Amino acid sequence: MKKYEKGEIVEIVLRTLLLVGFISFAIAAPNAVQIFKYFDPKNARERARIKNSVTRLEKAGFIKRKDGKGGVFMLTESGREKAMRYAIAQMQIISQKKWDKKWRLVMFDVPEEKRQARRGINFALKKLGCIQYQKSVFVTPFPCEKEIDFVGECFNVREYIRIVVASEIERSEQLNKVFKVS
Repeated sequence: MKKYEKGEIVEIVLRTLLLVGFISFAIAAPNAVQIFKYFDPKNARERARIKNSVTRLEKAGFIKRKDGKGGVFMLTESGREKAMRYAIAQMQIISQKKWDKKWRLVMFDVPEEKRQARRGINFALKKLGCIQYQKSVFVTPFPCEKEIDFVGECFNVREYIRIVVASEIERSEQLNKVFKVS
């Protein structure tokens, strides 16, 4: 097993649960889908470290046992949100080899009662490499619909986000330099 940084095992467990839906420990059923296959532990110490991470996640309320017992775990709603934030942190908008000369304007108008989601979207768009064009308007020259859909779903505000594809945009010379497209 490679050396994991603090919190990295937790991140992997949550992101795995997000993708797979459930994980299990092979306490009683050695042929069950096992969490250990995602880590490849070499000794009892490494296995204990993984088990401790899962126990902490359960105590924190990010995962729960399926049907309340056994070694099968599922994400809770707060665990799902945390896992999606980890996924956003890893996400990138893929640049095109040959630019299609179109700008993507990502606009959002999230209600005040969902201000945390608005802050999250703002952070996620910057993390994805979009440039803030105005207060709630970001721009990128690359296709980003899947990434924006995912971010919107993470924060349950996709209905407040719009993507406009434009062939011309004001200040494009500056944007061309920033994104290194022409």
